[in-house]
Amino acid sequence: MKAIVMAGGKGTRLRPLTCKQPKPMVPIAGRPMVEYILALLKQYRFTDIGMTLFYLPELITNYFGDGREFGVNLRYFVEETPLGTAGSVKNAEAFLDETFLVISGDALTDINLAEALVFHRARRALVTIVLTKVTNPLDYGVVITEEDGRIKRFLEKPGWGEVFSDTVNTGIYLIEPEVFRYYEKDQAVDFSKDLFPLLLKAGEPLYGYVAEGYWSDVGNLGQYRQANYDLLDGKLKFTPPGYEVAPGIWVGEGTELPTAAQVEAPVVLGKYVRVSKNAKLGKHTIVGDHSLVGEEASLKKSILWNHTYVGYQTEIRGAILAHRTHLKSGVRVYEGAVLGEGCTVGSKAVIKPEVRTWPEKYLESGSVLNSSLVWGNRWGTNLFGRQGVDKTANLEFTPEFAAKLGVAYGTILPENSWVVLGTDHYPPGQKLKAALVSGLLGSGVNLYDLGVAATPVTRQAVVALEAAGGIQLRVSPVAPENILVEFFDAQGLLINREMERKVEQAFFAEEFRRAALDRLGQIRNVDEFSARYLENILKATAREEIRAARYKAVVGVDPVDGPLDSLLTTVLTALGCATVAFEADTACSYRTVADVRKACLPSLAEQVRRERADFGVLLASNGECLILVDGEGGVVEEEQFTALLSLLVLKYGGAGTIPLPVTAPQFIKEVIQANRGEVVWTKANPRALMEKVAEAQLYPAGDGRCSFQATFDGLYAMTKVLELMAREKRSLAQLVALLPAYYTDRKQVDCSWDDKGRIMRHLFEENKDKEIEVIDGLKVFHDQGWALVLPDAEEPAFQIYSEASSPEAATELTSLYTSRITALQLR
Repeated sequence: MKAIVMAGGKGTRLRPLTCKQPKPMVPIAGRPMVEYILALLKQYRFTDIGMTLFYLPELITNYFGDGREFGVNLRYFVEETPLGTAGSVKNAEAFLDETFLVISGDALTDINLAEALVFHRARRALVTIVLTKVTNPLDYGVVITEEDGRIKRFLEKPGWGEVFSDTVNTGIYLIEPEVFRYYEKDQAVDFSKDLFPLLLKAGEPLYGYVAEGYWSDVGNLGQYRQANYDLLDGKLKFTPPGYEVAPGIWVGEGTELPTAAQVEAPVVLGKYVRVSKNAKLGKHTIVGDHSLVGEEASLKKSILWNHTYVGYQTEIRGAILAHRTHLKSGVRVYEGAVLGEGCTVGSKAVIKPEVRTWPEKYLESGSVLNSSLVWGNRWGTNLFGRQGVDKTANLEFTPEFAAKLGVAYGTILPENSWVVLGTDHYPPGQKLKAALVSGLLGSGVNLYDLGVAATPVTRQAVVALEAAGGIQLRVSPVAPENILVEFFDAQGLLINREMERKVEQAFFAEEFRRAALDRLGQIRNVDEFSARYLENILKATAREEIRAARYKAVVGVDPVDGPLDSLLTTVLTALGCATVAFEADTACSYRTVADVRKACLPSLAEQVRRERADFGVLLASNGECLILVDGEGGVVEEEQFTALLSLLVLKYGGAGTIPLPVTAPQFIKEVIQANRGEVVWTKANPRALMEKVAEAQLYPAGDGRCSFQATFDGLYAMTKVLELMAREKRSLAQLVALLPAYYTDRKQVDCSWDDKGRIMRHLFEENKDKEIEVIDGLKVFHDQGWALVLPDAEEPAFQIYSEASSPEAATELTSLYTSRITALQLR
């Protein structure tokens, strides 16, 4: 039978290993990865094989030739430009005149292909996608099927809120040649992103076969190490190359292994390896062909490719050494380090954990090689959390890290573009700002420097100054020891996940643009943009009606005496409000929003009553968070605040559609519908809500160009509440009293990352007969209300939200799902 092996991948996430090797040629226990794929195809009688190539194709064709040495017939189809997975297979259309199999040449698997073929033929499928179950489905294409295997939905690299299954696409397909009718040659077409959704929409028979067996896409360096260890541990049906001279010890032709050497299985030694006396080879050690391990050298869990040299008393722990790497005597290489091809390390040098060196580098004797990637295995491959990059100041967010983050962001922007930068007034952001700026300028990106600025000011400046993006440095609103870096797009919105991934890819692969000296970025200081921001607020507000009401307010900001203080006072004075400074006691040493509410609300409420003020206000989180107290000392909850803003734009702003996050209670929807509005539900993350608010143009700025984000702009939101009070001629307490009663609950339940996908699949299957929503997470409607199960994107946990007809019923719903998640973890 015929098969296509897709072997064109660059394997950028495996760099520096793939700087000089295409990913399919990266060795697993001494053999190229794709060689295991050819052996699998041969085992199941797929012996007429085409191979699609793009990156360094000659290395593959020179190694495999016509395939006879490997028991198969090989022909090659080389792409001149990248055509995507389906586009590359289209090049082989004339060859594929019968049912054929497509398989990735840069993965490792022992899946039973014969069983998949039987399934494909029994279902009379046009395409069968071979699926497997994984613990963390975020980096894969998730496929949801009916009970008979028919595919009903694709999710390409979902967020945790979209994970309803742990079955993912392996990149192995059984296909009928009729599929070629659906797309043209020489066009970039991807199977999972383009062709399969098209076939699904057309009603063609697409099936998913959930296979048993081992599968790894070897997508990063950690997975590469683990794939090698798994092969040595017997988790695949393949055996390592060579002869098993003792249990778990494989040795190639011509290898010398003296009795004085200490060897702990499993170990693989390639051909013509020389191990010197008193050397120690710990378990999970692999040494490639024509390599030498010197006297008293010590290796553990390390992977050495061909032609490597390990000197006297050198120690290697959990590292990877590519071809022709030379380590002299007394070198120390630690866990997770990777040395590219042709590197030489001088005697007694030290290479710290997670450090990667690109090919052909020389490290001088006695040097210590350190790098910001020392934290890499703790962070995985993700920089971004819910709202940006949030790291411990000067421990994780060091000057080196800041510079690298700056150049990574600058690299994904066009050269000579402009970026707006604002910081809060806390010392950590001020002092580490210079390092971030140096990285940006080095990538050829220019900078508008706002100096100390509130976050909403920075967002608006991005649009007003027509910049390509923006950055805000500030103390984290959830951890005062952390710095939060927020990145904005040209609309002033938080960048989307696609752009976050590009920054992460540049950061971890260290693929940076280095500008020529005459093209380095420049800095332009933009003073007093805050005045323009305040002017836009006043232009967009019913100023005279508010002035006529002559409100009195108790006002406070976090931090005290920060830039927010003058902004808040200036706006309220311009609106004719009398202000009294909040008398924060010593307990109100707050930075996080939770601290503000807990420590300061009781005293703020008491002062509002004592001063007979109309309301009290606290601005926190660098201007993004507004906390309100009405004239009777009652706290305006976040949900009530959202309902009041919705009421304003419906009655006085001409809006017809209001975006709400899926976590919002139903009573807000009732308020909106009662005022002839419609609701658009969004995901729970800030970017999703910002995007929909901007599309709806709910809060246009006074200059006609910018747009406010009331949910994330405390100062602007406060003016709109005052506008509603003035237009309705009601106090804040009276407006809140008009809102329906509601009862919500929220709980967090811890859950390991590995269990999240499986648990979401179980909950989805258990509730599929109920009314559900899957906009973000799994929302299940019950007789007494609803519950939302939302996987936390930053923590190994689930967030459970509920709303019901009584407090007890709301608590009962959250308890139902926390208990169920806990029980599923014990399986």
